[in-house]
Order: sequence, then C-alpha cells, then structure tokens
Amino acid sequence: LKDFVDKYIEVIHGSATQDVDKILKFSKELGFLTGEESKIMNQAHADAVLALGEPFRSTEAFDFGQQDITRRIYNLIPTMLKHRLTPPPEETYSLHRKLSGVFLICSKLKAKVPCHHLFFDVYNKYKFG
Repeated sequence: LKDFVDKYIEVIHGSATQDVDKILKFSKELGFLTGEESKIMNQAHADAVLALGEPFRSTEAFDFGQQDITRRIYNLIPTMLKHRLTPPPEETYSLHRKLSGVFLICSKLKAKVPCHHLFFDVYNKYKFG
C-alpha cells in the first residue's frame, strides 16, 4: 500500500505542476498504462489527469461551483475506452469513488477550497519509501 501511495501522490504532483512526463511515468508504474499505449491514449490519460489536478494548480481557493472538469473528463471517456490496454489498478476503484463523491459534494455546495495549499502542505511533508 505504501508503494502505491508513494506513486499515486507523484501522479497528483505531476498534475498539479503540469508535468506530463511525470504523470505518464508514475501512471505506468501504478499500472494505469502498460507503456504500449498509442499517443492518443497517452494524451487522453494525461488530459484527464491534468483536468483532475486543476484544483491543485491555483494558489487561490478553487471554486468548485464554477468548474467544468466533469464535462472535460466525460468527453475523454470514449477515447480512453477505445484505446485502453489495461484496466485501472484495483486499488483505485474505491479511492476514485470516494474522491468523485467529495468532488460532487464540493460542486453542489459551490465550495471554494484552497486545494493548492492543502495538497502541497501534505506533499512537502510526505515521507516517501
């Protein structure tokens, strides 16, 4: 589990810093990608991760009531379904359900959350390995 978290937080950090190479590297290590994907699939995966990391990029509080991340992810789903070579890692199913629930609640409440500061505080204190 620790190895999974070490790599997953790096995917999120890659998204927060818009580092596509980092996103793809750790996505492969986690098993989201095999390394044999087409450029189209790699781009769709990176675009989805970048969209999900958008709340972590702004140093201002992220306004969940004014975002269109869900629509952008929805538009990428057909490409990812067509070109995906492997299912997502099993560990991510319950995690992603919980995260999508939190995202939905924040959207419905039109919450403004300082996601950048919260994430980077955790990331900078995180003990890898």
